[in-house]
Amino acid sequence: MSGIDPLVLALVAGSAVGAGVVVATLLGLSADRSTEEAPAAHRRPGPDQRTRRLDEALGRSAVLRRAVEVTADLADRRGALGRVERQLRAADVPVRPAELILGHLVAVLLVPPALWTATRSLPLAAFAFVVLLGGGPYALRFLVKRRLKRFDRQLPDALTTLSGSLRAGRSVGQAMEALSREVGDPMGRELRKVVAEVRLGRSLHETLSDAAERVGSEDFRWAVLAMQIQAEVGGNLAELLDQVAATMRERSRMRGEVKALTAEGRASALLLVVMVPALGGVMAALNWDYMAPLFSSSTGRIMLGVSAVMIAGGYAWMNSMVKIDV
Repeated sequence: MSGIDPLVLALVAGSAVGAGVVVATLLGLSADRSTEEAPAAHRRPGPDQRTRRLDEALGRSAVLRRAVEVTADLADRRGALGRVERQLRAADVPVRPAELILGHLVAVLLVPPALWTATRSLPLAAFAFVVLLGGGPYALRFLVKRRLKRFDRQLPDALTTLSGSLRAGRSVGQAMEALSREVGDPMGRELRKVVAEVRLGRSLHETLSDAAERVGSEDFRWAVLAMQIQAEVGGNLAELLDQVAATMRERSRMRGEVKALTAEGRASALLLVVMVPALGGVMAALNWDYMAPLFSSSTGRIMLGVSAVMIAGGYAWMNSMVKIDV
């Protein structure tokens, strides 16, 4: 360690901190808030404490504030700002899109050069660049899908509970408010937003439509559409909600059956991707001289490239065969 420039060490440490901030922003802020919040009956929608702390940090630094403004302007011109904002709202991550984009760019631009300066390893720097460049968007999509799955699992039971409240004599608004206090997150959090907006004067159907667009759940969008049609043509809303919930449960059961029937194909596709690189890594560890020509000669690099393309194509083809929409 004594032969490494202290400036290089500082650069590497700072870059690692920047990458850690991006990861913590995406994963830490979206963690389940059940251990941090009061019971559902006492919770009220309000600004997140962590968002306020981030605002205070930006307020103390004019450079950061200006960097966020420039990032927001550039991202808005390219149409990325709105897309990231919709994903953050769907994942319920309390971070502004410009701040997240800025943190991602800082990590992508600083970490790979710092690694190359410290290690003089171009493959390691290139690997870090690829991981950081694709890791942030992938992590955000993962959080959106995870929250959406949890929301869809809660939706049939929530509709059944709402139907029971209507049969008990409550109005739609009263039943929605009671449901928002009883059901857990993420469904409860979205319903509390709906109740809060209705109290501010917005119509219930308009607020539910915005919530369905924000969450991105097709099932929830259909449920809201059914409620809107019922409000226009009349009918028994409680019975309608029961039928919608039963349909969603049946679709969920069919998805489970399809997933079980296609498990072998999905496992084969995954094995195709994992087995060849894994065997190559084992052979390289046991006898590097035998595997070295693949990386040192032009013919070997061409073979590696062709193999990678064939593996990717085979995985995409097999994955499309076992992907069935229900």
